[in-house]
Amino acid sequence: MAKSVEEILANVDLYAEDQRENLLAAAAAARTRSPIPHTGADGGYHVLTRYEDVRTVCADPERFSSGQPSIRGVPVRVIPIDTDPPAHREYRKILNPYFSRNFLLRYEEQMREIARAAVASFVDKGVCDVVQDFAIPFSAGSLAKIVFATENQDLVARGVAAAKQAALTSSPESFQALAGLAMEALAEVEGAGGEDTVLRALVTATVGGRPLTLEERLGIVTTLFLGGLDTTRGVIANIAYHLATRADVEPILRRPDGWQRELEEFLRYETTVAFMARTAVRDTEVGGVPVKEGDRIAVLFAAANRDPVWFERPDELVFDRPNVPHLAFGFGIHRCLGLHFARVQLAIAFEELLARTTNFRLADGAEISRQVGLSLNSPHRLDVTFDALPA
Repeated sequence: MAKSVEEILANVDLYAEDQRENLLAAAAAARTRSPIPHTGADGGYHVLTRYEDVRTVCADPERFSSGQPSIRGVPVRVIPIDTDPPAHREYRKILNPYFSRNFLLRYEEQMREIARAAVASFVDKGVCDVVQDFAIPFSAGSLAKIVFATENQDLVARGVAAAKQAALTSSPESFQALAGLAMEALAEVEGAGGEDTVLRALVTATVGGRPLTLEERLGIVTTLFLGGLDTTRGVIANIAYHLATRADVEPILRRPDGWQRELEEFLRYETTVAFMARTAVRDTEVGGVPVKEGDRIAVLFAAANRDPVWFERPDELVFDRPNVPHLAFGFGIHRCLGLHFARVQLAIAFEELLARTTNFRLADGAEISRQVGLSLNSPHRLDVTFDALPA
């Protein structure tokens, strides 16, 4: 049974299934009472519910470390997410070229082929689970082409499962599984020829004049699994949910000149990565609340993106907003490395999906179960029906 707003505020637990339904309502209530509540869950942490507080903490790595970016802890490195300056700058310098829009567009036709193949697998049935039948195959296939540059579909399939489990549970076992998969992926590249990819960069790059250690390489690949698979899958599922439940969405997604402004509103409203963590480096304060050295802080992006100080009608999808300065990709030095990758994938995914389908509806009896944890607002499955269009 879902807990009420008052029950949640008595002891917030960002991983609790029974708090998921009313969590954002509880955050809204907290903003008017005590905007930075403290909870005893998972060893205790402060919860940031206001846009300004979230942005302040994310913009100040000298006071708030990203060394442990998960409330429940991450037992393996997730570089560069878990790295503070100056090392963070070195890692991003290695990775940034492979996530520029120009680099990614080299693979546009291959990503379209992946999307078309996924759609072809279900288009004649008139029904599909958007998550399993489309979002996962497309996001995983795109990642394999651009990052792994591998045709090893077994490795990709195991990566999908492991990334989803790690995002849901943050358990040591799930991250150990990811590390094992990272070793396999790196072993395929090391010592072999091939195209210029992230993995090839990792086995040849240097930091401070030395090669990356195995731990550093594994940490980066683990991060790519998490960021490249689970989050993009979640955004596709979230947009598809609105496609199936709102008549005004399909015309928007079919606009020949694109739907960039509307995408930003989707990202604000359905913040896929709901929260991450920071640790106070010294005694300080946030929004007037004292914070001691070592205190843990939950940076609740999902709540910040519903802050009425910044967004009129925050709990509604409003497609004609003149400006959508959302924090769905984070803020500061840790702003999402893959934001261009996500935007390219989303444009391709819905262009190819709607080239063969129309008139989406939720399937009869469909239950939309949304997961908690890193991906708060992302369905496990999304059963829809549709009408097929000619090839």
